[in-house]
Amino acid sequence: MCTLCEKHEESIQHLFFECANVLPIWSWVQHIFLTYDFSNKEDLLSFIKSDGSPLVKLVKLAVIIFSIWMIWRMRNYACFQDKIEVSRAILVIKDLTCLVGNSSKASMKNNMFDFNVLKFFGINTRPLPVRWEFPSLGWVKINTDGAARAYPCLVACGSIFRGSMREFIGAFSAFLDVQTALVAEFYAVIYALEEAQKLGLTNVWLECDSALVCAAFTARTNVPWMFHNRWNTCLNYCGKIRFRVSHIFREGNVCADKLANLEFIHRESFHWYNGLPFSLFLEFFINRYSLLMYRFC
Repeated sequence: MCTLCEKHEESIQHLFFECANVLPIWSWVQHIFLTYDFSNKEDLLSFIKSDGSPLVKLVKLAVIIFSIWMIWRMRNYACFQDKIEVSRAILVIKDLTCLVGNSSKASMKNNMFDFNVLKFFGINTRPLPVRWEFPSLGWVKINTDGAARAYPCLVACGSIFRGSMREFIGAFSAFLDVQTALVAEFYAVIYALEEAQKLGLTNVWLECDSALVCAAFTARTNVPWMFHNRWNTCLNYCGKIRFRVSHIFREGNVCADKLANLEFIHRESFHWYNGLPFSLFLEFFINRYSLLMYRFC
């Protein structure tokens, strides 16, 4: 006889998934993660293996392990001592999961789902402020980005040019068909520097959210072989002007990111914008007025 409910024969299936005294624990987990019912061990394994950021996947694993451990502990206490209230059991699971999450160096995704889950368990989300910086007088700042979607990997790139008064100078987006995300990042930079040369710019600040591309300006081994000639041409141009390159997190590169994603709709091989696209107004003014964005690490 089940020592928790005292109504049904005790078995692994009943104790962990069907007993009325443990169902509130699984309902609590389902509510936090917005997931399906847990009716057997296969459901638990599917939940643990489901997609998510490294930190949230660790939290999922911890919640399942501590829930199973707590259910077994509730059963043993009912046999040999006093029964443990479900509300108390849930608090113990939550506290132990918080300890695991805060002891980990795993990263989270920058989305509300991860933020809400980690906040619920009291896990430190470590927000990092990110702000787009405008260039000095006489300089033009170029932000670039590549984007990838679906399988096979369809990619596009985009870039925006802005002056020292934070004014819009120009922008482009390009659909690149089937490539890799890294190729899209390199295309964005190459197109941007080629356009900068056409415009006769002599003070250029290039900024992108790919650390590999930024490193390629000093370590040419990072450059895909298909770009070697065009990349060397770009480097020659950079060597003749005042030039700097910097990395920025995606949260501060919202304009270039939006431009790249526009081409998944339009699918033009290359489109130059002389005026600010309407769909870019919000992101442009977030940057223009130096509003803070946050990256959760």
